[in-house]
Order: sequence, then C-alpha cells, then structure tokens
Amino acid sequence: MLLATCSTATCSLLTATCYLNNLYLIGLPGSGKTTIGRRLAAHLGWEFRDLDVDIAAQSGQTIPEIFAAEGEAGFRQREAAALRAVALRPGPPLVLATGGGTPCFHDNLAVLHQTGFTLWLDVPVPELVRRLAHSHSTRPLLAASEPSETPEKVLFDRLSRTLAAREWFYAQARLRHAGAATVAAVVAALAQAGFDPA
Repeated sequence: MLLATCSTATCSLLTATCYLNNLYLIGLPGSGKTTIGRRLAAHLGWEFRDLDVDIAAQSGQTIPEIFAAEGEAGFRQREAAALRAVALRPGPPLVLATGGGTPCFHDNLAVLHQTGFTLWLDVPVPELVRRLAHSHSTRPLLAASEPSETPEKVLFDRLSRTLAAREWFYAQARLRHAGAATVAAVVAALAQAGFDPA
C-alpha cells in the first residue's frame, strides 16, 4: 500500500484549478457510499458520480476484468487518473463515491483533501458482512472465497484485514460518520463538521 502524499507542485496545481467544495465519500465496500451518495446529491441538487463506474466506462471493462488483465497496480493507476479527472474538472461541485481503496494509494488522499470535503462512512464489519453476504457482488475484495469456510466467515476475515490496512487513511477524513445512514443524519453531521454546500 502506498502512503498518500502531496507534492508542492501537485497541491499548487490543484488549488489553482479545481472546485474545492466537492463531497467525497470514503469507506469499506458495502458502507453505503453509492447509496448515500446518490441521496445526498439529490438532497443538495448536485451531480453524483461513482468512481468505479467512471473507471469502467473509460476503460470499456468491468472492474474485475481490469484486475484480471492489469492486476491491482494497473487498476490503481487507472483509479488515480480517474480521480484527478473528476477532481480537476471545471464546473459545479459534486458528490463522489470513491472505491474502498481510493484514499490509500498514490497521492489520492491529498487530491481528495485539496479538492473537497471527505466523509468516512464507518460501518462495523459485522454489518458490512450482513449487507454483502448475499449480494452476489463482483467486488475484487470479495472474490474467490475459501470452500472450507462459510461466505460470512470469509467476508468477516477479509473485511477485518482490509479495515486494519486502510483505517489510518480513512481516519484522515474531515468527518467520520458512524451513525444512522440516512440523508438527514449525514446532512446534520456534515453541518456540525462545518461542511458548507453553498
């Protein structure tokens, strides 16, 4: 895992050319980034984007196909480029659901901080297991389960390891929301944390 850093040149470029009021949702798979993100965007009257959807559209491949063809390193390069394209685009602010690993690689965390407000949707691992166990997900993190263990056990172990590896990055968010995943609760938490969508 690469430590997120920001060079002076990168930071200068970002602050000079980007819209600084985007709202970025970060967190583990299944934490509700896409679901809550869509609802928040509708509430704010903003555009909603999902970074994984953007990557798939740009490449003409699904995320699992990219992982299979290029490995994680290739995917992470594509992810960093897609994030910069969204963050540096001209226009009004938007809500972006990032991939679960987005803040943990390259200078992505710096890009997120320089161009918007980061919100960590912190959901307990047992709840994530409940949400994902029967989702028939094609997420790379959840692929190829062990035949000798239940899907729930495999999910719990993988998500626990993933959280341990990513928690430091997630904890750099401007706001950690571990409460109810409703638009009203998230909007109230954002307001308390000083997020001003105006």
